[in-house]
Amino acid sequence: MLSMFSFEEVILQLENKIALKTLKNWANKIERLTDKKFERKYAKNSKGYTYSFKVFSSNDVESFFKLIDLRSKNIPLDIAISDVFMSEEEKKKKETISITKAEFRENQATVKELIDLVKDVLSDNAEIKKRLKVLEMK
Repeated sequence: MLSMFSFEEVILQLENKIALKTLKNWANKIERLTDKKFERKYAKNSKGYTYSFKVFSSNDVESFFKLIDLRSKNIPLDIAISDVFMSEEEKKKKETISITKAEFRENQATVKELIDLVKDVLSDNAEIKKRLKVLEMK
């Protein structure tokens, strides 16, 4: 069985390079921004209520080392998190989404241009009709 680490144990594994609060914030942000979900263990508190807490594998600890390294190189946190923790499949999905968004924006611009051209043609058409009526009256 894999050995799992608590937040405090991860901090020790990371040689206290980041604060406990930073690790907790990063873990939450990693789950929010990527498809990575950390394992949870369950325990009961003194009143008998069950609560969950995150635990981390040795692979997770290695990933946190990589994240710390990227941050030391001034890589923005969101980018570093995606680079280290996001699966290849999720990276491909995000890339497809961004390409689709870019294509959508291009299509919107094209539609706006077409609408402007149609308005110009309608305006020209109305002007031609006026001239034609004037000529017919003569």
